Amino acid sequence: MLLYYMDVSRLDVARARGLVSRERVIKSSKYLKLRDRQLSLGAEILLKHSLTKIGICDPIISVGKYGKPCLSNYPHIHFNLSHSRDYVVCAVSDSPVGVDVEHIHGMEDDVAKHYFSGSEYEYILKNNKKEAFFELWVLKESYMKMTGQGFHLDLNEFAIEIDDEIRVRDVNSSLSNVQSSDCKLGCWCVVGGEYMLGVCSKSKIKEPVLQTLENIEESNPHYGIIRSMERGD
Repeated sequence: MLLYYMDVSRLDVARARGLVSRERVIKSSKYLKLRDRQLSLGAEILLKHSLTKIGICDPIISVGKYGKPCLSNYPHIHFNLSHSRDYVVCAVSDSPVGVDVEHIHGMEDDVAKHYFSGSEYEYILKNNKKEAFFELWVLKESYMKMTGQGFHLDLNEFAIEIDDEIRVRDVNSSLSNVQSSDCKLGCWCVVGGEYMLGVCSKSKIKEPVLQTLENIEESNPHYGIIRSMERGD
């Protein structure tokens, strides 16, 4: 598994458009805010950078049944993307994978009570509430994305259990397409504790590695300079 995260707040949008697919250019152009365009373009740039690490330089991206992106010309390779505030995350694996990153801010108590199981809410109350909430949130979303169902799978159909290990417990016995016991999950506070990053896969989990725009430029000299002094807002 490759698990990379990167700050895109200095990404030059004009230059980045020439490095991504036509579909990504169209998608990113619909966003009004600079930051959202940077996140959209930066996610695909980080994906392409990640894929070159395993020798894939000609990815063709399509979408599955529930809208999860996949590589149509390399069906045995799986990837997933996420972004929040200034950071994008990319996971690449040889088995289904899901990833989520969230900027840590105020805990949403109503969300936790409504969507989390009793044991999950108890975990929040027994720990640093804000961090525990985002731990559970990124792990739950990572699991949902790994299944390929995303939010077609209800948050309250399963529970995350965190102790010496992180496990998924089937609450309603309705998770028909994935055996939760097969999953491996990981969760980290990154960027000086400002962000929570979670990943779920059936393959061995590896810790996230920070990438920079400078790394991308050095690894892909034909890209040229893709940094700008302008930050997203």
